[in-house]
Amino acid sequence: GQLYGDVLYFATEARAGWTHSDPRPLYFWVYFVGINALWVLVPGLLLLDACHQLATAQRGHDRPRHKAH
Repeated sequence: GQLYGDVLYFATEARAGWTHSDPRPLYFWVYFVGINALWVLVPGLLLLDACHQLATAQRGHDRPRHKAH
């Protein structure tokens, strides 16, 4: 949900021609892009970690097991 909201936030601003953001480079790159990038980076990393954990668990589950007689 967080990533979806961030994509909408950045996409609507880009579509509007960046009219709602301050055009000064320091504000734009540090505040608008840099600080808001954390809201994309952290959930993105958590999503990648979750996918890795799920894939590892699935590989462990899919391994053939030998029956003990």
